[in-house]
Amino acid sequence: GGFLLVGVVWAIGFRNVAPDAVTKATEGYNFYTGDLAYLTDGKTPDNDESPGIFQWGNKGLLVFELSEPVAISEVRVCVGDNPAWYIVTFFLGAKLGPDGQSQDPEGEQKGIVENFDFLTHQWVSLKPESPVVADYVQLETMNGPEMYEVEIWVEDETTPVRPSSWGLVKSRFKP
Repeated sequence: GGFLLVGVVWAIGFRNVAPDAVTKATEGYNFYTGDLAYLTDGKTPDNDESPGIFQWGNKGLLVFELSEPVAISEVRVCVGDNPAWYIVTFFLGAKLGPDGQSQDPEGEQKGIVENFDFLTHQWVSLKPESPVVADYVQLETMNGPEMYEVEIWVEDETTPVRPSSWGLVKSRFKP
């Protein structure tokens, strides 16, 4: 047998930054039931018998303000009943207003992704063609969907994989 040295490989990982964001819902004209904390607690029907539900009466905006710009590769929403449409708008330099009204935030719009599939009981994906650098994410919904969770996936720093011989790699998988 030959000897193969597996070189250093750099892998890109992904992480969910939604739990670290300042999250707010529009107030005044739009009403909702549930708690904003449900949207980032990690509980969905797949992993919890009674996850919390956040639901708009009809339409509304959620905003996620991040502490620094990041390369966002996907926004996902775990939904239940009430099929709806979703629009995610990415901004750079926008700031959250004290009243949660952010339909026209300051800052530069960097991208927009729409989903008009009216899906229920699954994850709805809002994925730009390529990652968008933003520090403010606005999620608009219409038709009062039940929402369990919102995830904002970003590219994480590269991680080195240490070099190793093929024999050592194979030996790790012996019964």
